[in-house]
Parts: sequence; structure tokens; C-alpha cells
Amino acid sequence: MKALYLDCFSGISGDMCLAALLDLGVPLEAFERVISQLGIPVTIEKSQVSKNGIRATRVVVRARAPQPSARSVRELEEILKKSSLPEALAGKAETLLFRLARAEAAVHGQDPREVHFHELGGLDTLVDLAGTLAGLDYLGVDKITASPLPLGRGSIQAAHGALPLPAPATLQLLQGIPTYGVPLEAELVTPTGAVLAAALAEDFGPPPFACWEKIGYGAGAKDLPHQPNVLRTWLGESRPAGFARAGELFCDEDQVLVLETQLDDANPELLPYLRAQLEKDGALDVAFLPAYMKKGRPGSIVTVISPRDRLFALARTIFRESTALGLRWYPASRLKLFRTSLEVTTPYGTIPVKLGFARHPDGTPEYLNLAPEYEACARLAQETGVSLKEVYQAALKAVDGLNLLKE
Repeated sequence: MKALYLDCFSGISGDMCLAALLDLGVPLEAFERVISQLGIPVTIEKSQVSKNGIRATRVVVRARAPQPSARSVRELEEILKKSSLPEALAGKAETLLFRLARAEAAVHGQDPREVHFHELGGLDTLVDLAGTLAGLDYLGVDKITASPLPLGRGSIQAAHGALPLPAPATLQLLQGIPTYGVPLEAELVTPTGAVLAAALAEDFGPPPFACWEKIGYGAGAKDLPHQPNVLRTWLGESRPAGFARAGELFCDEDQVLVLETQLDDANPELLPYLRAQLEKDGALDVAFLPAYMKKGRPGSIVTVISPRDRLFALARTIFRESTALGLRWYPASRLKLFRTSLEVTTPYGTIPVKLGFARHPDGTPEYLNLAPEYEACARLAQETGVSLKEVYQAALKAVDGLNLLKE
């Protein structure tokens, strides 16, 4: 599956999307074809620029003839309807356009179809939307994910006068999308960039599990202090779990998040409840490690293994159910044995046993670990009056009799 990751560390805009796709290998002719199919009097120009030492592609859409100062959504929809764009692409572009219009209308109290777009009389917006969709089709992208979006501050001049940043329409579009503020007086996420990210990305967070094959850099118009104003795009193949090589064996593999915090003022009686709530809210594992904190205080390091989509839910649980004022999180990769189970017969009864195995290149399994189910062993020990360790040994002997670990 072809995967695209939008690394929006300096934000995202429509022209940055077009430029980044060009940098990934979409030919300029693909965007010129979109313009021709739209039947609009504009041209698109490509150049190479440097942004704070990073080479990037820049695109500019220019009018070939004088344009009205603005066009309404009705007029832009009419252009799409009369275009020769492929039907599916035109339909997606119209959906994005109307989503953008609804955001503007909600802010200004208008009918969405009466909203006006001003960049090149709205034609620039059509090129950004339809061109991005066409570029993604050209690359064969199946799934898009994105980083959380940075939001600058300050103000920007618009047709309605000075507007605060982030622009009101941008904030409207980003409801429910992970964002964070940065101390820059600049528009990092434009309304067009916001609608593209919100509509196209299936998930927001760290890069997904994939083999990245190409990196593209799309330059923004402005120069930013201390950082390159580029949209970085990662293109590659999404890798399913189960193809990580360890020596001559293949293991299961996935990506998780690790959340950590240190507690030196928590009542120890609260920790079992914290564990239970974290597990209820989706944690894969929870560990408490004893440690000495500042001023020699005894405390605990809380480590939580989280699925990639449970970061904020589990962080909220930690803050709600403990005395933590902050936490660290980072992505981590895991290698795991494949798992299966079987039931073995012992003199004390039937016991389920978990087996861990890797695979040889020809697909045959090699069993490397096993564990009898504790609850079943404890129940049989109680029922028969023998020790728990005897029941365990009987289960291990029964597995050994199957010669699984010798194959």
C-alpha cells in the first residue's frame, strides 16, 4: 500500500502541497493538464529554491489575463461542472471547495455559496485543490497521514480587514484535528492547507509504520526565522506487521508509543487504580519502577505502552488519576514473536499453553518460547491439592513431548 506522510513542521498550504508533490516526482505536465481541463486562464511555474539551507521546489500560479478581484463559490462550482476533469476528481475537488466555503461562511455568517475567494479571483484555489488530488492519483497514494499542525499567531490582512492568526476559517476547519501553538507571527496553516490536511489525512501523529522511499520538500512563499518554511512529504510503502528480520528468522513487528512520567508525591495506594484505568483506556502495558527522585524522595517511574491512536486519551488518564504535571512520549518499534496456543493433557487436567515462534524464510515456524496459562494451572492446583509448580512442570513436560521446541 502506497503511503504518504505530511510532515507539517512549518505548516501547510495549497501551493506547498503542489510543490511537495512535484518534488516527489509528479511531472509539471500533470498540473498543466489539470489547468487545461479546468479551462482557466492561468499558468503554473516551477522553480528550485533554498529555505534555510534546505533545497525545495516552489510553485507559483499566475494569471494569463486580468481576473476579477473575487469569484463566488457558485462561480467556481460552475467552472468545475463545465471542466473536462475526470468525474471522480471533479467531484472530490467540489467537495473540498464546499467544505472550505462552509468554514468561511460559518465565520462570516453567509450562505456558503455566496462566499468569495480572492486569490487570482479564486482560480488559485481551484488549482490547489484539483492539482493536489491529481498529484496524489499520479503517485498512486492509498493512505495519507499527517503530523499535528503548528499554528502561528499575529494577524493577516484579508478582504474583510485584519484577521487574527490562525485565520478564523482555518480554526473552523481544524476542529478535532491535533494542533499546537508556536511563537511565530506568521500564517503557517492556510485555509486551503487546512482543508487538504483535514479532508485527506486519515490520522494525525508520528510517522506510521512504513518503508520510506522518497522525501519531497514543497516551499512556502515566505521565509521564516530560524526554520525552513517547507512542507516535507514522505512517500513509501506501508508495511504490514510480520516482516521484520532478526538473523535468519522473521518476527512480528509493530510501532507503539511510550509514555513516561515520574511521581514522587503520589499515594502508592492509587497506583493499582491508575494501572486499571490505563488498561481500560487502551494501554498495551503499564509498569511502575521504583526510583529516587529529587531531594532523595522515593518515587515511581510510570511507563505506559500505548497504541499510536491512544496518546491523548492515555495522557488524560495519567493527568486525571495521578499527581503528574507532565509526561514524555516517543514512538518505539517492537519486535515480537508470533503467537499461538494449544491445549495439553496432564495428569491433573487440560491446560492451555501459549507458544511464541518466529518463521524461517520458507515459512516454517521455529518455536522459541512457551508459557502455561497461570489461571488454569492455579485452578487445577487448588482442585487436586498439588503444588502450583508441579502443575506447571506437568504442562511443560506435555509440550516437550510434542517436540515443538525441537523442530
